[in-house]
Amino acid sequence: LYTSSISLDLNIAILKDAFSMITRILESLGLTIDLSKSDLIHFSWRHKEACPHIELMYRNSPHRIDHSDTVKWLGVWFDSKLSFHKHIQTVTTKAHHIATRIRMLANTVRGLHQSRLRLIYNACIHTVMTYASLVWWCGQKLLANKLSIVQNK
Repeated sequence: LYTSSISLDLNIAILKDAFSMITRILESLGLTIDLSKSDLIHFSWRHKEACPHIELMYRNSPHRIDHSDTVKWLGVWFDSKLSFHKHIQTVTTKAHHIATRIRMLANTVRGLHQSRLRLIYNACIHTVMTYASLVWWCGQKLLANKLSIVQNK
């Protein structure tokens, strides 16, 4: 569920109403919700905003969902400021591990040809680093520097 309003308390009230409506619809269809897979994140540009949890009633028992600092959704790490630092950190770590494994194939004596290494780079490293870049890339120099370090290895 997603909601947007002028305050976090109003967001939580809207989320509670939407959750109760969705659970009624799903139960009428014979479906259930796995609340262990639920995450809560508040997006805000304010520096020190209190991030409240949410109490949801499901099957006549209360369930508490605490606020998370980061949430992984469709392979992209989101944080409350939408800075994507966690995402870049995980992507660069993953690409660095792949690059060290590819470097073993690039032996100067009996290694792969340069064109094959470039093909492997484009298939393995470049795709990892640019996955969902339309979501997280805004031309930030800091993010570009972190990606360039891995790319230049």
